Formats: sequence, C-alpha cells, structure tokens
Amino acid sequence: MAFKVIGDSCCDFTKLQMRKGNVIRVPMSVIIGGVEYRDDGRKTQQEWIDLIKADPGYPQSACPSPDDFYNAFNENCDNYVVTLSSKLSGVYNSAMVAKDMFEDEHEGVKIHIFDSKSAAAGEHVIAEKIIEFAEMGCSFEEVVRKVEAFRDEMYTIFVLDDLETFKKNGRLKGVKALVATAMNVKPVLIGVDGEIKQIDQSIGINNAVNRMLYHIEKKDFDKTRKVRITQCASKELCLKIAKILTDRFGFTDVKIINAGGLSTTYENPGGVVIAL
Repeated sequence: MAFKVIGDSCCDFTKLQMRKGNVIRVPMSVIIGGVEYRDDGRKTQQEWIDLIKADPGYPQSACPSPDDFYNAFNENCDNYVVTLSSKLSGVYNSAMVAKDMFEDEHEGVKIHIFDSKSAAAGEHVIAEKIIEFAEMGCSFEEVVRKVEAFRDEMYTIFVLDDLETFKKNGRLKGVKALVATAMNVKPVLIGVDGEIKQIDQSIGINNAVNRMLYHIEKKDFDKTRKVRITQCASKELCLKIAKILTDRFGFTDVKIINAGGLSTTYENPGGVVIAL
C-alpha cells in the first residue's frame, strides 16, 4: 500500500526525503518582529538566525490550521502524521481536527496522528521509523503499533546555549538553572512524556555536552538504534559528538540534521538536540 508521512516543519525533513514525494511538510509559522513567516523550507538556517537576531523582542510560533493538514491527506494511501509534543504546541490538536473532518468525508481512509512527545531530532527519527516499517511491507496497523512502541521508549536529550526563547514562551517551567544564567550554567534537558525536564547541569556548553554524553552512555542503548542530532549553528560541535557516538560508544547509524525555522527559533545558535 502506498503511504505518506506528513510532518509539521519541526520534523526538519532533508531535501532528499522531500524529493521522494511521499514525505510532506505542513509548515508552521514563526512570528518575528510582528511579521509571520511560514517555515516552508525556503529560508536557510542562517537567514532565520539573522531575522531573530535583528528583532529586539523574541520570536513566537503558530501551528498550522486544520485545513493545512486536511489538504495534505490522500484517501488512496496510508497517512501517517508526526507532530510536536502536544504538551508544547497545539499542532497535534490541529491535526486531529483535520483527521476527523477527512474521515467524515472519505469512508475507509487510514490516518494516524503520532504525538511525538518530542521535537526536532525526536520527530525526525519517528518519521524515519515510519518509513522504515512501511517500506518493509508492514500493514498500517503494524506500523502504528511498532512506531508508537518506539516513540514510548525513545530518548530525547538536549543542551541549549541560549534558553531565552524557551523561557519567554513559558516552556521551561521547573528548569532549575535559569536563575544561574549569569554564571554560564547550561542545563541538560530531556523529554519526559512530552514535557521538558532537567536532569543535569554544568558550567559552559562544552561541559554540558559532556554531561549529556555521560547520560547517553550510562543508558547502554542498543548500538544499532538510529541516532539523530539536530544542529543549529553548532555543526562543528555536533560532528565531534557524532564521532564520539560512533567511535567510542559504538553506534552504527548517526546522522546530523539541520534545524529549520521552527527548530532554530527555539534551539537557538549553539544548541544540540539528540534523539535515539
């Protein structure tokens, strides 16, 4: 059966994935300086960074409308949607409204909305798992079951060099290190059932990355797991991380993904997000 993978723009699909035709981006919007920009892949990461830096305020985001998702569905194939954590954004709810509308008008259509309970690299690796299982010939029901099982035990861990956007948008409740910003304390954060929790902290980004790697190493993951790293103006650092993950930890499938507009807005330059 033919299939489509539909992701909000925080999935950060690669150009190669988009060229295959069965991977669809439903753009979110980023509001910078009172102007709304669609995160449709037309701007480079640096262009997003420049826009955000030029704004004396702070950026905000807006989720796609149900119509945007509705228009992405296809009644002649299996439809799989991956969204940002429902505890961080309204995208999941918007997609669910579209699903109900489309199913009302197209009897028998198959649509499943995956709440990633994550973002960025986490969404991306979930989308890759959908493609993997669908291309193996798994049924719609099998894909849903296998990917939800993967999602429920997926590990998302990240370090941000700049927490201001998260802080000002109210998405860092309970992160202890915020009061220590002037001391250059960087919290190590993880996703727990779709919410952001702090598990560690250190002085400076490099030390915080070392703590992040420590937490990955002690988990003793299966080394064949897909590991995806979202970089935002942190490519050199992410290349070093990828080398450690492969050469020292033994992971066999590690890839670096470029943050798009929405991911850049929250990750900010210097940020690193790892999902596996």
